[in-house]
Amino acid sequence: MTTQWERNGPRRWHVGPDCYTRKDALNALAEELHRQHMANPHYPPSHYYPEKPRRRRRQRPPYDHTPMGPGDIQPGTWLWVIPGGLHPGWGDIHRLAMLTALGTPYCEVWMDDTTVHRVRPEKLIVSDAGRQAAHAAGLTTLRQASGPRPRPLLPEWRWVDWTLAEHIAHQQHAAPAAESVEQPVQDELFTVA
Repeated sequence: MTTQWERNGPRRWHVGPDCYTRKDALNALAEELHRQHMANPHYPPSHYYPEKPRRRRRQRPPYDHTPMGPGDIQPGTWLWVIPGGLHPGWGDIHRLAMLTALGTPYCEVWMDDTTVHRVRPEKLIVSDAGRQAAHAAGLTTLRQASGPRPRPLLPEWRWVDWTLAEHIAHQQHAAPAAESVEQPVQDELFTVA
């Protein structure tokens, strides 16, 4: 919805005995400016952000991992930290980081400026490594060839757009199935008489 300010520009308030007082004109202009700013917010320049807190610095971790399926997340996976995942001093843009420790309330990531951060898993998105895995598997596209636009991802490649929290949930869902497979073999051989 466009505001009156966008359509016509600022109003010219007539000040006089039959129109408005100066106070009325200033209040009305301030209200219009406020509505215009709320409709089109702008973010402050970077020097207005709070000071960055001190962080541990670490050399680049030696490990590297490329996810090849849903839940295949290990340290060394490259991730994007979405805006709001870091302290506001780091700004409001996506940041590339490497996963160094996997966890549920917080994960630890290493960034290229050698700082180490604790980030919630729902604020982390796996980088384009999954798309590289699909192209390595011989697929030219991950999208369905037919159907209405925008075409959704193929069912077996939906994990490419998951957040790290969804990958962790998939790991936890798949892990109990592997543990329940182990059954004691021939219990009756080991009974004491």
